[in-house]
Amino acid sequence: MENDWVIPEPEIRQILVIIEELFSNIVRYAFEDNLEHHIGIRIQNTGDHLEIEMIDDGIDFNPLEYQTAPSSDPVRFSAGGMGLTLIKAFASSISYRRIAGKNHIFITKRVKSK
Repeated sequence: MENDWVIPEPEIRQILVIIEELFSNIVRYAFEDNLEHHIGIRIQNTGDHLEIEMIDDGIDFNPLEYQTAPSSDPVRFSAGGMGLTLIKAFASSISYRRIAGKNHIFITKRVKSK
């Protein structure tokens, strides 16, 4: 079909890493209680970019302010310690806003159609 949007496999893997890392970080660290919470994910095709927005009602956390110690040796990172680093490496742009008590993380990923 003319309207099909086909993303090359390497870029699909990067997009999946972004989504999985964001989601797992929210599940692990955003909630300080055992109550039910909602995590929203919006993905939109804007031509040559994919926009991903993840929304949660967890504690205030801006991933852009989080700094990991630089290391050229991936073995030195603790388990899960490279997630934000990978997201920043794979994304074209990242922004964050706290809106009405919710975290909104916006990721733009440039993609090339096959």
